[in-house]
Amino acid sequence: MAMIFCRGCGKEIHDSATACPHCGATQSGSSSGQQGSKWMAITALVLGIFAILATMAAFADGADSEQILGIILFGVVSLVFAIISLVQKRWGKGLSIAGIVMSAISLLALFGA
Repeated sequence: MAMIFCRGCGKEIHDSATACPHCGATQSGSSSGQQGSKWMAITALVLGIFAILATMAAFADGADSEQILGIILFGVVSLVFAIISLVQKRWGKGLSIAGIVMSAISLLALFGA
C-alpha cells in the first residue's frame, strides 16, 4: 500500500485518493489521476483526422460502400472515445474536442451530401 502526502494539509494519504479524506483537497498530481488515460483522447483525434481525410477522398473520387462504411466507423468511434474522455474528465480535453469536431464534420458532410 503506497502512501503519499496531501497537497493541502500534508497528512499521509493513499496514493490512489483523488481527494484528501482529512481536508478535502484534490490530489490532481496523484498517480491514479489522469496519467493512464492519454490514449483515449489521442485516438479520438487520430480517428477524427482519418474520418476527415476519408471524407475528402470520397468527395474527390466518388465514394463506394466500403469507403462510406469506413468513414462512418472512424467517425463514430472517434465520437465515442472523445465523449467518454470528456465525460470522465480525462487528460486531453482539447484533443477530445478536436476529435469531436472533425468526426462530426465528416459525418455531417457524408450524410448531408
